[in-house]
Amino acid sequence: MKFRQFFQDATGQKPFPFQEKFATEDLLPHILEVPTGAGKTATVVLGWLWRRRHAPAAVQRATGRRLIFCLPMRSLVDQTINVCHGWLSKLKLEKEVEIHTLMGGSIARDWDGDPDRDMILVGTQDQLLSRALNRGYAMSRYRWPIHFGWLNNDCLWAVDEVQLMGSGLSTTAQLHALRSKFQTLGPHHTLWISATLPPGCLDTVDLRGTTPRRLDLAPADKIVLSDRLNARKPLAPFTGDAKALLAMHEPGTLTLVVVNRVKRAQTWADDLRKHAKGSVPIALIHSRFRRNERSGIQAEILAGKWTGILVATQAIEAGVDISARLMVTELASWTSLVQRFGRCNRYGEIKAGARVFWIDLADSKKDEALPYTVEDLQLARARLASLTDVGPETLSTIVLDQVSPALPVLRRVDLLSLFDTQADLAGHDIDVSGFVRSTETDRDVQVYWRTWADSVPSPEITSPHPDELCRVPVHELEKLLGKTGVVWRWSSLQAKWLPTRSNELFPGMTILLPTSAGGYSDGLGWTGNANHVPTEVQRSDTERLDEDAGDPRTFASHAYVSLEVHSDDVVQEVENLRESLAFDGVPWDTLVRAARWHDLGKAHAVFQTMLTKNLPEGDSHRGKVWAKSDRRGSGKGDRPYFRHELASALAMLEQGGSDLEVFLVAAHHGKVRLAIRPRPTETPPKGDPTVLFALGVYHHDPLPETELGGGVVSRGLELDLTPMMLGRHDGKPSWSERCLGLLEELGPFRLAYLESLVRIADWRGTRKREREQEMTNA
Repeated sequence: MKFRQFFQDATGQKPFPFQEKFATEDLLPHILEVPTGAGKTATVVLGWLWRRRHAPAAVQRATGRRLIFCLPMRSLVDQTINVCHGWLSKLKLEKEVEIHTLMGGSIARDWDGDPDRDMILVGTQDQLLSRALNRGYAMSRYRWPIHFGWLNNDCLWAVDEVQLMGSGLSTTAQLHALRSKFQTLGPHHTLWISATLPPGCLDTVDLRGTTPRRLDLAPADKIVLSDRLNARKPLAPFTGDAKALLAMHEPGTLTLVVVNRVKRAQTWADDLRKHAKGSVPIALIHSRFRRNERSGIQAEILAGKWTGILVATQAIEAGVDISARLMVTELASWTSLVQRFGRCNRYGEIKAGARVFWIDLADSKKDEALPYTVEDLQLARARLASLTDVGPETLSTIVLDQVSPALPVLRRVDLLSLFDTQADLAGHDIDVSGFVRSTETDRDVQVYWRTWADSVPSPEITSPHPDELCRVPVHELEKLLGKTGVVWRWSSLQAKWLPTRSNELFPGMTILLPTSAGGYSDGLGWTGNANHVPTEVQRSDTERLDEDAGDPRTFASHAYVSLEVHSDDVVQEVENLRESLAFDGVPWDTLVRAARWHDLGKAHAVFQTMLTKNLPEGDSHRGKVWAKSDRRGSGKGDRPYFRHELASALAMLEQGGSDLEVFLVAAHHGKVRLAIRPRPTETPPKGDPTVLFALGVYHHDPLPETELGGGVVSRGLELDLTPMMLGRHDGKPSWSERCLGLLEELGPFRLAYLESLVRIADWRGTRKREREQEMTNA
């Protein structure tokens, strides 16, 4: 199908010339710089989709099967998701192309099981960049490597509204450059999208000196976009208040008030509601709402049907497809102001009466300028003083100043250190928040409120529902609770809630608070006021919190499955992936061997006893080697923290397995990777500190001769834990030395991708037998 027809089927409109060029050129651009309202989202999504579905074979292979649409604001995510669903529906591709959301308060859980499917991932920079750095926010640490693998291999990153990203923009530049240096499996590409891309912002240490390909408007585009490009937007200062704004509002139209800080937005909304007394609809949108309260009004506004006065922060200034007759904006950085102006008379449809007003801010108060600098405001003020109109034609004549990449900048050594996902001895992780966002005001935790009876939350409290989560700045939570105030965080290692002082928090954490702590108003969002007690969100508790030992994928199924059968199933799933992911450079035979050996450690007496512990004496299942149980026959293991994959890896290493094969076996649950260490509360066998032990495996543990299917038999042996020690023993490299050697040889992206393929094959092999049992029971 030709792209023009494809685009028209999806949108009902013909593509602009630049949109067709994006889709049909052999090489994708790195920079797409076109004015607001010109259809950037349709350009990228439908261009990518056509390339994956209808372009020549060489172009299809060179286009990543995961489109990662990275946005700075949650409101942009909702709108992008909605239009993508609409396009796929019209193209009848809903069953062929998956769409998933990754943003605070709405995080898709199961998308990572389909690396061989085309999919669109739409999310905020917090969620996507933290995953691309192997430290995914609001997710199980044990799945970090999978997301790291999928978001850096076989992908196209579309980074939109870059002027709002801070240090996140520098991180996208460095990741793009480092993917080229370390290499990936499958294609990778990054596209930066903006109407105001400051020159120099991408000149990071590893990208500097390259010449990015650009796609700008051609003369033919300017002709068909003339109404938008020539839209009139008269500009004047605003010195009034809420009452004055109400008098200027025209019923049946949209008036937009954009301010820089959440608290000022809440004050504007409060004042407008008091003066309007219900005569004019007043809405408030900012990033400190739970989805439960935000989703309804936001959906109505983004649908373009809502009229009244909308008060918003930067959450509305970029990419949101609304068009106001009247706009009032606080002074902000120049690039942010240009984006805000794009929300007034967006399509040039208002031939007379559209107006933009700006509110000045005091230079003398540093905090009043946040999240911008005083210098940002001074430059913007000087430009506004010389303008009487802020339509696209006028703004195109203003030359943007050269800038430097936002700090901090991700370096090669930082990326390599992030490959190790094990917490340090104190239980802490590397903080990547500086690489995700640079401003202090954006250093957030995710908070949800629950009610419980005892002094300590019960371990039975489930993971938060997306509707419950609220982004809260760390310093504001500390202010609410005091520096010695206690919040609760879940420890996956200890399977319990741990009290944590509020001054010990770091960005990306998910925190539980009692509803009595307050801090949230259903009508205003996060306020930090203890007197504002939130309503507990009604939800369906279906998911338990992540645990180190609570890993049902390890053993649980709907029926007993033998080790031979499960190994055969996983090997077949690797072969299926080989067929659908025909990349150069993937050592498929190595992956097959890893799949064959991955669950050998389940033959260990500790694991087999656990699987059959609750079966009656004489049951026919006793005495056989199982990989999975029917849950009912299983009991609690005799050794806490026992990890069968460590036993599998040690046994394979003893029998000549390559370093890569052994690593893939060890890592297939994400809990044994670059180091082998006991858990913090693990004790020596029989109290003997001279015996090596880790993760429930003891030095010289016996492992019986075991059939692994496919004619492969593991001989009986004793497990050797000396690789966990530092340095070489008997001339053999340590576990860490072997893993670091792999990291140097393959690079972090390819190694994580291979690791994740084995994990997905294991998931799919397990699911195969579960489906069979479900059909039998039905």
